[in-house]
Amino acid sequence: MNTRYDFSDQHGIVTGAASGIGKAVALLLAESNAGLALVDRDTSGLEAAARACEEICSTAPLSIDADVSKQSDVQRMVDGTLSRFGKIDFLVTSAGILFRTGFPDIPMHEWDELMATNVRGLFMCNQFVVREMLKQGGGAIVNVASVAGRSISLIGGAHYCASKHAVIGITRHMARELCTRGIRANAFCPGATHTPMIHDNMKPDEIEGLEARIALGRLADPEEHARVIAFMLSDSASYLNGACLDSNGGSVML
Repeated sequence: MNTRYDFSDQHGIVTGAASGIGKAVALLLAESNAGLALVDRDTSGLEAAARACEEICSTAPLSIDADVSKQSDVQRMVDGTLSRFGKIDFLVTSAGILFRTGFPDIPMHEWDELMATNVRGLFMCNQFVVREMLKQGGGAIVNVASVAGRSISLIGGAHYCASKHAVIGITRHMARELCTRGIRANAFCPGATHTPMIHDNMKPDEIEGLEARIALGRLADPEEHARVIAFMLSDSASYLNGACLDSNGGSVML
């Protein structure tokens, strides 16, 4: 995978790095010479992602087994990154969960679990990292939302949709409040993608039906999204702030 971005001497955190979009971002940033803290609660997937990054980057990544819904884990994530690299130049929040439960049947424990990861966890990751970025004079943040945050979800339930709307709202507010202090914050809104989240929750015929709603006629590969996120983090996107960048293949929300 070739890229024109150079993240030498830049260090940052990627959550949800064990699989899917998060792993693809980690690999691309590793190839671009970034110092990485890879975060996930899937320990086996995290170890595999770290090994793959180490093979292509001169700086070995830091693996952090953490659940972003837990404040102590998020603090440990930030402390570990600072201890290893001394600063945090960027943050990519790709950790997230999805349930498909229909609206009338969503139990409160499921609502709470999803919101704890997708909203509370994302908020804590951003807040704890922003505190450090303010001390050092700036940084770049990409919060992975979803096409569900722009409209509705064709895959997840109402709680998933609500959580991704929240991601966009948090990001936009951060962008407005923090931009004069050197921090850029943007939301990335991917459409349906070949990730475990899709393939673990949908049958092959459902995926075919989903592809029929996409103008390009196919799901995205995680690497396609990774290239967009790398751009959003890079100096090439220095004027991009408070944006919600769609990467959905021309999804038609019917």
